[in-house]
Amino acid sequence: MTRELKFLKLNINGHPLITDNSELSMVADQRVYQNNSDQLTNLFGRVWINNLTTIVGRNATGKTTMMKSVMGILSLLLENASINQTRLNGILIGENPIQFEVYLYGTDKIVYLDRLVIEPETENPRNWIITKEKIFRKKVNNQTSKKEIFDVNGFDIVIDREMIAEDLSAVLAKDDSIFRMIIAKNNYKPQKVIDTLSFTNVNILIYDKPNVPTEILEYLDPTIEYLKIDHTDAGNAIYKLKFKGSDKEVTDNNFATIELYLSSGTAKGVTLYQYVLHALETGGIIFIDELENHFNHAIVRTFIEYFTDPDINKNHATLVFSTHYSELLDDLERGDQIYIAIRKEKMTFTRFSDTDMREDISRTEVFDADNLKGTSPDYKSYMALRKATRRVINND
Repeated sequence: MTRELKFLKLNINGHPLITDNSELSMVADQRVYQNNSDQLTNLFGRVWINNLTTIVGRNATGKTTMMKSVMGILSLLLENASINQTRLNGILIGENPIQFEVYLYGTDKIVYLDRLVIEPETENPRNWIITKEKIFRKKVNNQTSKKEIFDVNGFDIVIDREMIAEDLSAVLAKDDSIFRMIIAKNNYKPQKVIDTLSFTNVNILIYDKPNVPTEILEYLDPTIEYLKIDHTDAGNAIYKLKFKGSDKEVTDNNFATIELYLSSGTAKGVTLYQYVLHALETGGIIFIDELENHFNHAIVRTFIEYFTDPDINKNHATLVFSTHYSELLDDLERGDQIYIAIRKEKMTFTRFSDTDMREDISRTEVFDADNLKGTSPDYKSYMALRKATRRVINND
């Protein structure tokens, strides 16, 4: 039987822009009822993880920074990538050490804690290296509670980076994690990390099969008859697009030409659909920044519903997305699926279920009314911008 590894939680300390003890957790901290269990995956006993997690906040509150932190750490630990090959390369700043605590669950009922300290290299401060790393493990069972998973008591140290054999230390790069030893020794199959952040603001069409499914085309743009992508031996793509009721086929090896005929929502929808399928097929964890970008609300909800439908999400894939669209919050059934990003002196991330807001009140209203202080634009800023705009229009 294949042993799998799933991401549970990340804690961050020492980052100059992020409040200490900030976290992003997949583990459900609210009670699970039968009517919303489709949105979760049971790990063991009474411990569940959410199939959906969203980070919501206005501009520049840290949504993308947190997503890059999680993706970077997971790529470092699970994909044998070096720091400069991951999203960490874009969020590591400052002169002081930054500590990451990563919790992972093995389906052999082992919880791992990897505690890393990453800091600028003395000789070359632009390079970030791992100066300390300790991996702990804890055996769990069906009686283990949610709180006990993250309790430091009961964890035993497995590997200390400073104590590994000299011959291994000599071949281990300073920006590589030692967690690969855990994966190899226990023959784990790590959760796939699927990064779509490159497509947030870029209109591009990527599909690795010759024919884009007619079903997704019909859904995104019912005027399209077919869209085909042939790949040459040299690795180039040739696009073939035809609309219903037209005898003309648009053919070109330059996507810029095809882009003239496709809406940005259609192109991005086809591209994201492929990555969503990959997540669903592999049980991976997919990260989408600004899910609503280029899409109408119905399409956004369709992508979300794939992860809550047990007939589709049979492999227990996870969707982590950020959004400005507060109305989506009322589509999510659980408060522990939502992290509110707020930036004052530093970025803070608060689970909606950890606030004192009543669950029977519309989350959209809570967010838009700024009841959490920092989720909506400041009224004084709004009025100042309005007055400045009026002055420009009036040449004043």
